Amino acid sequence: AVVSTQSTGIFLLCFGLTNVKLPSILLRKGHNRNMKQSVEETLISLGNFGRLQLITTAVFSLYQFIACVVAFSVSITLKVPEWGCVTERCKELVSQNSGEKLASFCQLGSSDYRWSDRTNIATEYGVYCSSAYLAALSISYYFVGYAVGTTSLGVLADRYGRKRVVVPVLLIYTGITGLVASSTSYSQFLFLRGISGMLHGGLQNVTHVLQAELIPPKYRNTCNTVKEGMFGFGLSISAIMLYNITSWRLQFVILCVLLGVCAMVVTTFLPESPFYFAGKGDMERAMDSLQKISRTNKVPLPQSLILERPTKQGTSSSESIFGVLSVSFITKLGVLSLFYAFFTMALLLYCLSYHVSAVPGDVYNNSFIMGLTSVPAYYWLYKYGDKLGRKKCLLNLYILTMCSLVVAWCDARGTMLFRSITVQLLAFVTARSCMLAIASLMYLYTSELYPSSARSGLVGLSSMIARAGAILSSYVLVLDTYDPSLVYIICLVAAALCFVLLARLPDTTGIQLPQTFAECDAVFQGKDNAVVEDLSRIA
Repeated sequence: AVVSTQSTGIFLLCFGLTNVKLPSILLRKGHNRNMKQSVEETLISLGNFGRLQLITTAVFSLYQFIACVVAFSVSITLKVPEWGCVTERCKELVSQNSGEKLASFCQLGSSDYRWSDRTNIATEYGVYCSSAYLAALSISYYFVGYAVGTTSLGVLADRYGRKRVVVPVLLIYTGITGLVASSTSYSQFLFLRGISGMLHGGLQNVTHVLQAELIPPKYRNTCNTVKEGMFGFGLSISAIMLYNITSWRLQFVILCVLLGVCAMVVTTFLPESPFYFAGKGDMERAMDSLQKISRTNKVPLPQSLILERPTKQGTSSSESIFGVLSVSFITKLGVLSLFYAFFTMALLLYCLSYHVSAVPGDVYNNSFIMGLTSVPAYYWLYKYGDKLGRKKCLLNLYILTMCSLVVAWCDARGTMLFRSITVQLLAFVTARSCMLAIASLMYLYTSELYPSSARSGLVGLSSMIARAGAILSSYVLVLDTYDPSLVYIICLVAAALCFVLLARLPDTTGIQLPQTFAECDAVFQGKDNAVVEDLSRIA
């Protein structure tokens, strides 16, 4: 009994001495335990919409606005500006042509008229009347350069990093825009225009990818809609701005300054994408990039955090754009479907845009109205892009587009009860607004499907294929002279086939961005749709 009592006393004494230290030991042991997270989960923990996400959205929205003004300004300033008669011969020719001033203009001598105060590329370089075909070369050079830049710079961004490509290209684009403002000949202007198209094509692609990789899933659609909305709504703003700035050279000087601001902000505030480093297997530098995001958002990272490595690390060749050749048949078919979706998107968008822009009236007023008509589509995308999901949004927009095309086709054939130009124009505007929203969502959708190791290159390749659709659209519109219904039929069949192909693809709302082709393959096959953020209740 004595021994038992002594043993019990000793045990209680020891427990009492150690009982004070026991909780602190347990806490310290739990604190030192390593915590594993994916890059996507870590990005979410640093804030869904912090200071970095706000800066990213603002600077890329500004760039999108600048791109809209650049495209719009050249197409406007290559048209014959306002002019007035100074001789009786000029007035007689105008009256004989029933007020058609453009038809009379090419019959006049230089002493019969005077230009308005608005300077113009066409008048300065003499690309009008018999030389009017030279004006179209500016648009052709721009699109050819765009097609080259969107793929080549995308591949470079996959190899050397998103920010490492965006910053120098932005600086070069700023310098080229300044040189355009000081060009001394039309041949020099055309050359610089082709270089501008190449740089803009690359930036358009890489900025989409970088924004998708810096913004968590909860606000990815919202920020993408704001950015893309600047291209549609920016058309209205640029129409007002360009109408009040009479010198085309001054317009490009202002754009040069704005591009310089974008380059400065990107250089100062934006880090390299952590998904780029993770896709390369460099988890240490991915952590450094997340640390910069942490400091910008003022949200600390756990000291014991360890980033999860991607499912599979391939060789440099298998994790480039050529890695798509090594994936399963289902993934290859999905990638080909996305390529066709980009082609159809551009074909329909430019067909509808060219028709709407052919409306009689002042070009500035028409452009202002065209920009405003895109606002409802972008608002609908902002409202339901997360609630319905990427895939359902695309399918619903294509259904509305096809319905609008059917109305326009029936109206053109005279099968409607009341054949009206207003009904046809309204159908065109509705379909065009839907296609603008589809174009915005397609870049986000493909950025969430393609792997980080080849995301920029594959999005760039998709965009290059879209340029083929844009070029083909001008030839499709030629059929309007033979039978107006042919244009609608071609667009309707292309949209219907795209709808069927997209319906077989997976939804990407809220899932983790795939980092390698192995993870991308799993997403396409429906094996790995791990949702890191439930977006179904977000309005």
